[in-house]
Amino acid sequence: MSTNDNPFRIGFFSYLQGTGPIEQTYHEVVELFTLVESLGLDSGWVAQHHFGHHGGLPSPLVFFSNLAARTRHIQLGTAIISLPFEHPIRVAEDAAVIETLHPNRLQIGLGTGFASDAVMETFGHAGETRRVIYDASIERLVSALNGDAVNTDGDVLIPPAGTLRQRLWEAPSRVEGVQQAARRGNGILLSRVAIGVQGVSTDVVQRELVDAYYAALPEGIAPRIAMSRTVYPSNDPEAAYADLAAGLDKSRKTKPTGKTLEEEFEHFSIHHGKPEDVARSLLAEPLLPEITDLIFQVQPGEPDFETTKSIITLMAKEVAPRLGWKPRAGSSNS
Repeated sequence: MSTNDNPFRIGFFSYLQGTGPIEQTYHEVVELFTLVESLGLDSGWVAQHHFGHHGGLPSPLVFFSNLAARTRHIQLGTAIISLPFEHPIRVAEDAAVIETLHPNRLQIGLGTGFASDAVMETFGHAGETRRVIYDASIERLVSALNGDAVNTDGDVLIPPAGTLRQRLWEAPSRVEGVQQAARRGNGILLSRVAIGVQGVSTDVVQRELVDAYYAALPEGIAPRIAMSRTVYPSNDPEAAYADLAAGLDKSRKTKPTGKTLEEEFEHFSIHHGKPEDVARSLLAEPLLPEITDLIFQVQPGEPDFETTKSIITLMAKEVAPRLGWKPRAGSSNS
């Protein structure tokens, strides 16, 4: 999965959230991803959220159709598409169209997503369980991408999906889901913060998930492990610290229980400070030697547009090289 003999690929993730009008945010994120490409980074990732809950993008594949036409090299990844709220054959068709126009650039991450009862009802799933819907939907999606018939008439995807089936990812938070993803031969997306676990640090929880993934992966299938982390290098570390602290406080559902702010940063694997300090912190991540993709984001920080560009630039030019990573040949950073 790596390029240029790199130990792993490096990508930037955005929730497409901002303080201005949503159209401004969309245009700014397109500009951020074109910066990602110009600096020789490997990928850009977005998440799907409905009605502005947790993020501003309900239609990632529509967004990618625009972004793919404005870039040439970066991989375009979803982390994630909330599959229970989508028809799996329609996801397969839309993805196949992008794959046809922009071959080998799409990385499809899938998950159960988050949803209130009202959102479940909006999509016609009142009283249903997201995991049950997901398990049925992903089987249909995989089958369609494989070129199998999608109905009793024998219809198959047109256009065909090419090699897209080999670029599916899943984002389970529990061992059972990881094992299912591994048996399907899919990659796994490790979230920025371990979900549904109290009092245990993210890296400890995810160590168990990775071990389960290896154990269940069929022989001959290369592992694909993408790890998402908060990475906030800055030439003004105090300002970065303050932004992260304010964002973390804002995102809490409950007040902290006995941990100092620095202990919370460590608990949630937040890497911040001067570029050399961020690199040193990332190199201490226990799972770093095993991943194929490092996906960095600024959350829980809420930097403005210009600061976010600075973070991406520092990551590409000063942090990533200290991790053994090299930019794509021919980029402005090579």
